[in-house]
Amino acid sequence: MNLETLLVATGAVTGTGVLAWWRYLDAIAVRPTTLTAEQITAAAPPALRPAAFILFDPAQSSLMFEALDLGHRDRGFPDIVRWDYTSHGIDVEVQMLGGQKLSDWTNEDTCDQLATYFAVPTVTAAGTDPSHVRLSLRVFDTLSDSIPTDVVSGAVQEAAPDPVTPASVGVDLEAVPVGVAEDGSPWLLRVLGSQILVAGATGSGKGSVLHSIIGGLGPAIRAGLVDVWMCDPKGGAEFGSGADRLFVRFGVDAATIIGMLSEAVGLMDERLVRMRRSGTRKLFPSLDEPLMLIVIDEAAALSSYASREEQNEFRRLSGLLLSKGRAAAVVVVAALQDPSKETMPNRQLFSVRIGLRLDEPTQTAMVHGQGARERGARCDQISELTPGVGYVGEDGTTGFKRVRAFWVSDDAVDAIVDTFSPAQPDTAPASDYSDFDPDDLGDDQGPVAA
Repeated sequence: MNLETLLVATGAVTGTGVLAWWRYLDAIAVRPTTLTAEQITAAAPPALRPAAFILFDPAQSSLMFEALDLGHRDRGFPDIVRWDYTSHGIDVEVQMLGGQKLSDWTNEDTCDQLATYFAVPTVTAAGTDPSHVRLSLRVFDTLSDSIPTDVVSGAVQEAAPDPVTPASVGVDLEAVPVGVAEDGSPWLLRVLGSQILVAGATGSGKGSVLHSIIGGLGPAIRAGLVDVWMCDPKGGAEFGSGADRLFVRFGVDAATIIGMLSEAVGLMDERLVRMRRSGTRKLFPSLDEPLMLIVIDEAAALSSYASREEQNEFRRLSGLLLSKGRAAAVVVVAALQDPSKETMPNRQLFSVRIGLRLDEPTQTAMVHGQGARERGARCDQISELTPGVGYVGEDGTTGFKRVRAFWVSDDAVDAIVDTFSPAQPDTAPASDYSDFDPDDLGDDQGPVAA
């Protein structure tokens, strides 16, 4: 193969185990180029030495492709374009053989056979450019450790410049930090201009994602640039501490939540009228027109388990918000366990979809669309021991980003509420009325002079 250099990525990574791994890779990094297979293999991390030997030596890689029926001496072999050490192991770019299709590489049997041949725990495959596939040889899970977040330290400005804008309070509404990506970079979630679906089985970390979004938006909430409307049909146990403080609206039963959504639709339509009259195509949040963030935890309680009339009204109202809200700075974040069409009939209207651990392979397609597993999203293979890990897909992209949301403890939830709740108006009396007698009508003061 044409191997000019072996690249070792660098960057900020959280967790002592991952940091040690990166330091080891940096120590054994091989610079170019006139090296033998034995030197390459000796320089590789012990867990990757068999893989490095196979990838460096074309004769060995050809034997592997023939053994796995991915190539043959009579019809040719796939071309290993390049391979790079990564934080999780090795990524290999392969140009497929003419006549092959992506599913020849991405099916689970082939990935299992590749893992056995490379002597690594896991191999995943995903399409990249046309006729190319990326093999990820994984010996280390960079997202195996939970990532606690300090939502308070350095996050609040006591006095923001005038006028108050997202920039002035240190929040980019199109890049909200909610966790860490697999390569160690921050997971930045586009909130403004999106509609966001979070799907995952019980215990998959949906609450961590929702709390991380709210925490990431905290300074903008405190400044009045974001209004959070919280729908918690599970009774309020998860988000009740923010009622009447962090959230401008809060509902725990179907009737109240549907009333909230109806009010939100009315406000959205009024905004759209003002935008049309002023020639505004996209609303940027301000104190007069804040971003309306409508969070619906366990949406199935309204879409499937409420009364028939309530189900129909929820579907109608949520459809209006999802289809019309993006331009008007109205964002819906819906979380659910079952991503089926019956549970979330408007799921195609979500532009950002976060698939956490799911029970069935078919559910990955329900969240991310047909062919999602072939493009790298394996939500059904996420471990129960890693809540908050998921695959993020966005409209306009074909690939997926593997991420982990911050772990937000109960204490951190309380800190979010205490730190970012907007100041409440002072309704206390301005004067001392402690000696006021409500029965004293002033009758004993005599006539009042004209």
